[in-house]
Amino acid sequence: MKDLKFGVLFLLVTYLFSFPLVNYVSAQSDVEKKNGVLMSQLQLSHAGAKGDIKKRMENMKAIGAEMKRIGLIVRGRNPFDGSIVAAASERIVLNGRGAIGLFSKKNYERPSRASPKIWRDWEEFARSMNAMVRAATVLAEAGRAGNEKAVKSGYRALGKTCSGCHRKFRERKKRYP
Repeated sequence: MKDLKFGVLFLLVTYLFSFPLVNYVSAQSDVEKKNGVLMSQLQLSHAGAKGDIKKRMENMKAIGAEMKRIGLIVRGRNPFDGSIVAAASERIVLNGRGAIGLFSKKNYERPSRASPKIWRDWEEFARSMNAMVRAATVLAEAGRAGNEKAVKSGYRALGKTCSGCHRKFRERKKRYP
């Protein structure tokens, strides 16, 4: 009986305090909502990650968040704004430049999906990371110029550098029962 009372009280308190949160969430823009969901996923995916692995994962997730932000513009879900594209691309450049140093230690324990191939073929990995930085720099320049066509082609080129590196140097997600 005590557990039932506690459960009812918990539900009542949760219900009463959820109204301001619901109003806040409904007032948020679509981008803010998607970023909130992304941050929640980021926190869940990093459970158990520590040290360099956690920093690497956070860095890559930050790059992914910026790619999603630009992707909403490229796909027409958000209005074109070259300054947003430029700022997001510049953050990708900064994270990309910092990423290579986060892989200096051979550490690919779970939950990391970094492949041991990174350290076996360090030169190729470094070239791939530098290609991403160059592509993001070109995309930032296109955004600053306000050239929507160049932004779209730059976004595709940047995406190809990301997917190419992931195919070579990232382990597939393992599904555990």
